[in-house]
Amino acid sequence: MIAETEPSATNGAAAPELAADIPSRPQPATIEETGLELSMLADLMLKTIHFAGRPNGKYLADQLALSFPATEELLTFLRQGQAIEVVGTSGVGERGYQYALTDRGQKKADEAMARSQYVGPAPIPMSLYVETLREQSVSNIRIGRDAMKTNLSHLVLSDEVLAGLGPAVNSAKSLLIYGNSGNGKSSVTMAIGQMLPGTVLIPYAVEVHGQIVKVFDPRIHREIAEDVIGQRRRNAADTPFTGPERRRDRRWAVAARPVISVGGELTLQDMELRYSPLSRFYIAPLQWKANSGVLIIDDFGRQMIEPQALLNRWIVPMEQGIDHLSFHTGDMVEVPFDTLLIFSSNIPPGQLGDEAFFRRICHKVEMLDPTLDEYLEILRRVCAEHNMEYTEEGADYLISKHYKETGRQFRACHPRDLIALVSDIACYLEEEPALRREWLDMACASYFVDVPEAP
Repeated sequence: MIAETEPSATNGAAAPELAADIPSRPQPATIEETGLELSMLADLMLKTIHFAGRPNGKYLADQLALSFPATEELLTFLRQGQAIEVVGTSGVGERGYQYALTDRGQKKADEAMARSQYVGPAPIPMSLYVETLREQSVSNIRIGRDAMKTNLSHLVLSDEVLAGLGPAVNSAKSLLIYGNSGNGKSSVTMAIGQMLPGTVLIPYAVEVHGQIVKVFDPRIHREIAEDVIGQRRRNAADTPFTGPERRRDRRWAVAARPVISVGGELTLQDMELRYSPLSRFYIAPLQWKANSGVLIIDDFGRQMIEPQALLNRWIVPMEQGIDHLSFHTGDMVEVPFDTLLIFSSNIPPGQLGDEAFFRRICHKVEMLDPTLDEYLEILRRVCAEHNMEYTEEGADYLISKHYKETGRQFRACHPRDLIALVSDIACYLEEEPALRREWLDMACASYFVDVPEAP
């Protein structure tokens, strides 16, 4: 299974910072304004009633993410067709009317489930989805040099690396980050995803060619709670939050820009529409879910497929901004490819492909081994994080004994891992952690393994 970025793992924060201007689409007041066929909405309503039992009008409006006027219009249509009937009430007014399927309605619901078992928010028409992507495109983002330095200030990076990352992020195209393992490639790629500003609209599902494609994924998309959205909009508005004109289309989730990271188990099948013969609807592939955000191909070159085959799959999307996907019926759909695509690899570029191969990747940044000064700065920061006193004596001993004498190269991850081991040793001995020689020796003996170079 491909490891995708969990909501809590993306940036470690409870919720992303919201822009003052929360994106939204006006709520459709009628069935016609939804942009969907009446038959599709009727099927969705019948399936929802089938699984809910005796739902009231408000519940149905919430489940289909439609306005009550549009929901009422749909209920009236189904009642006139003798597919549903009012069987009670659970509140005041028409919103409280409870509905059940008639025998005719149950037959229609069974037929609807035979076509598709999707139940949930009504989908967004593909044309509206494309229009929205254009408005919130990653290509519209501009991050200046000062903002870039601030967002990466928790990492110790050279000016050369920063100078390469800035133009790459602003290009919203493709980027290769390469270098020895342990030098912070993954940390940099995730930090890039976290620095993308603003919130975006993610559809729960999209309708295309009469098919439903489920797009929103709670494991990936960090949705903003409704009460947070309402409060932020009230704070930003010049007038109180009243009136139907402020209601938004709830078929869209308001979320942070997605950040998806996939690793060594990525296959070509993972980049295609996933169809279940049982559920009879589609799940969007990872690059579709990453639209308006960042897609990270980690451990590039270690996938189960050849790097050339993987890059060939991305050539058209990278160059044209359009991805072509196929339904199981053979129909083809063009989906915008609006994502910053980042390849991260510890394999030397020369072993991954030729000149034509790398010409397709617009920006390339090498993560070099840290210099002595950079290594010591990382060590200082890590000691502070562990409430451990940094001493010149301890640092000098570590460098002299375990690097200069052994000919070992610095890696950016070494200070973090070694200090964690020292803390473990101190905890076991019930003493305060410190850069003591004997503890540094024990940590290095446990951590470092001399692996002979391949002939």
